[in-house]
Parts: sequence; structure tokens; C-alpha cells
Amino acid sequence: MNKHHSANPAGPHGPTVAPLRAQARDGASAHGQAAATTAVTTATTAAGVQRVRPATAPDHEAVAASAGGVLLKAVGLKKDYHKGKHVVPVLRGVDLEVRQGELLAVIGQSGSGKSTLLHLLATLDRPDEGEIWFNGQRIDNASTRQRDRLRNRHLGMIFQFYHLLPELTALENVLAPLMITHGFFSYRLQRRRLVERAKALLETVGLGHRLKHRPREMSGGEMQRAAIARALITEPQILLADEPTGNLDGRTGQGIMELLRSLNTQSNLTIVMVTHDSAIASQADRVVQLVDGQVSDS
Repeated sequence: MNKHHSANPAGPHGPTVAPLRAQARDGASAHGQAAATTAVTTATTAAGVQRVRPATAPDHEAVAASAGGVLLKAVGLKKDYHKGKHVVPVLRGVDLEVRQGELLAVIGQSGSGKSTLLHLLATLDRPDEGEIWFNGQRIDNASTRQRDRLRNRHLGMIFQFYHLLPELTALENVLAPLMITHGFFSYRLQRRRLVERAKALLETVGLGHRLKHRPREMSGGEMQRAAIARALITEPQILLADEPTGNLDGRTGQGIMELLRSLNTQSNLTIVMVTHDSAIASQADRVVQLVDGQVSDS
């Protein structure tokens, strides 16, 4: 599918989105990104996006692949889970290539291993067998510190259940990864600049009017938009989305898909999205299907 014709960046329900200026990287620690993404909760609005300028700029030291080149690659990934004496194979030799600037959808039934695959690509887990390569470097066998640094600088993640911190406002949730990575004193010194950057991101995703709202005061769509802003605060080179519309109604989910498409098209942000929804998957540039623990082109 041609990505320049598949999206409607001017969503019918959303406010005009203010442009976001490119900013210097302030990487969040892996646990700022993963904790603020894995153990935290997020909210997102059903509002569609009318206009989005690049919210992220690829880290130049990481942009080794030319436009359209292979950015992320999985080779022969295998993963089993153990339940007592029983071994449950989930991935049985997955081969996958993700090209820079594409929006790739991985579709499969519930329990097919989609989330497992995404977690392996994000280095949140290790495969039993196989290799994962990012920008020409193998990452599945990297040390914990190296994996944390990779997530900090190059990988953004969003999840089906948002994982926003309930006691923090939308703005504070977006800032959380930077608070953790900079530490208290360094963060205080840069606070004004970082806050303005977070506000710009929230404006970009259509949440400029929700800066001080906590998750319980936001809709599911708004929480997912906040989660997207949090994932983008570290200016990742690739965004990994685990069922980003799975917990939303159809209209709200479509608004999230339009936002992701706008970020992909106008920012050249590479996105890998797993979903069980064929209608959502059909809006991607390319769709692969996970069947019996293996990936095949749809």
C-alpha cells in the first residue's frame, strides 16, 4: 500500500495540531522508557490528527541504513514457554525484515506470539534461538546495559493497556523517562526546556488541552495518545506498537491509526505494529502474518 495515500492525517474529530520542532536528544534510561512504558499506564484521545510535523528525528549516529534499507532484522527466532513439565512453543523460527521509514503490521490471532515477537525485537526478552540485528549490529546478545541504552536512544514502545502512572498528569507521564535518566538535579536545571518539549509533543498528538489531567480523567483514546507522546520523548528511530488499538472502540482506534500514519508519513518514523484487527493492519505499508509461530507475507 502506498503510504502517501493510505492515511487521512486530517482526522475529522480532532483539533489542529501545532507543529513540533526538532529537538536535541535527551535519552531516557531504559527503565525510564520501559518502566514508564511497561509498568506505567497511558491515555489517548479519539481525536483525529489534522497536521503533524516530525515529532522525532533519527539519531544520526544510528542512521547507517539509507532510506528504505533494512533497519531491524530477525533471523530464525525461536521462543518457548514452560508450564510445569510442558513446553509450549510460541515462535518457531521467525524471519522478519523491517525497512527504514515503513509502517509494518504483524497480524495474527490472539495467542499467536505477536506480543512475544515484539518484546524480543524491543530487547525486553531474549530468544531461545536466533538473532536480532538493528542498524547492522546484533542486539539480542547485548549486555543488559547495552540493551538499556538501545531502548533509551533508539526504540520507543506503546502498549495495549497504556501503562501510565496513575498518580501523574499527562505531562508528567511524558516527562517521566527524562526525569529518570537525568536525575533530580540535572532535570531541575533543564526543566523548562524539557517541559516545553513535552508540551509540544502532547500538542502534536492532540492532547494540548489535557496537560494536567491524570489517567482516570482521560478516555482510553487519550491515554493511548499520551503513551505515544511518552514513547516519542526520547526521539526513537523506531516505534514498536503492541496492539495500540486493541483496547479501544472502532472510531477511537481509527483516530490512533491516523496519528501513527501521520507520524510515519511526515516524520519518516519507522513503525512496527502488531494487531489482530485486519482493518487496522490493511492501512500499513506492508502486512505480514504470524501463523504457527512463523511469519509469512500476507
